[in-house]
Amino acid sequence: MADRKFKGGSFLNRYRITGILKTISHLNIGDGLMDSNELRVKQKEGEDVPKFSTVMTDYRNRAYIPGTTIKGNLRCWLEQIFSDLMLTTINTPKRAEDLQDLFKKNKNSNIILHDFLQKGEYLFGSSVNEGKLEFWDAPMNTPPPINQNQTLAYSGYDQTRGTILLKSVAIDPETGTAAKNRLFNYEVVPQGMTFEITVCGQNLLPDELGMLLFALDGFNSEIYPVTLGAMGGVGFGRCRFSIKEIFYLDKNNYEAWIQSAIQSGHAGYNGLPKLAKEEQEKMIEDFRKSFAALLPKKGAS
Repeated sequence: MADRKFKGGSFLNRYRITGILKTISHLNIGDGLMDSNELRVKQKEGEDVPKFSTVMTDYRNRAYIPGTTIKGNLRCWLEQIFSDLMLTTINTPKRAEDLQDLFKKNKNSNIILHDFLQKGEYLFGSSVNEGKLEFWDAPMNTPPPINQNQTLAYSGYDQTRGTILLKSVAIDPETGTAAKNRLFNYEVVPQGMTFEITVCGQNLLPDELGMLLFALDGFNSEIYPVTLGAMGGVGFGRCRFSIKEIFYLDKNNYEAWIQSAIQSGHAGYNGLPKLAKEEQEKMIEDFRKSFAALLPKKGAS
């Protein structure tokens, strides 16, 4: 096993990875609230303006993807993919109890945990340790305007929120079929919208970064893709991910980072040195090779 580190251990490095997530199907991440807007939903004479369920929005009143949603879905996807390979953990109550018992019974718990924790728990955390990855909320880029010919396809389009409205029928809980006269409206982000993704991490080893990149590339899988939000069973929540930049800080360049912060006023993650394109491509390839080396070889028992 590599000499793994916790997030709060002695400083090894700090990363910031940015990318673009583009919806290729409708995205529904609801906030549990209802709204009404006569400009978005037609009102029948003598009736109240129909209500619709709404999606998560940020301070700009624009749809966004919570970082916790991205983190949770990536972790779940990895657990499904690698549950038989012992490269990550299946998040069961029994596993959490075992870790807690181990932590309480051993004075040198940090040393013991290094022998017991699995790779996914170092990255995403467990009941006894904080994960090394931080997933930021993903804001939507400026939604595009639509012309009159697109209006029918984008019913109830709100350019500020970057959303449209869809209709569906309520299901009768007794018969399991469509309930009569029970239409409802709900808000979704349509396909074609883009979100800014940021993932930060500290004290990451090459194979751990490889695992993160593997998970992010899971959005692009045609066989078993990472999906987000509700209604995945009917094709919602499909996205495409593309990496933009990698920012990297370690003991070799931290002095230059400090000087840059003093001169430019930038600090923290926003001031991390950016890798050149060639360095970035080489680093990505090294991460992937390092992670692939841990996978069971074909035909191996």
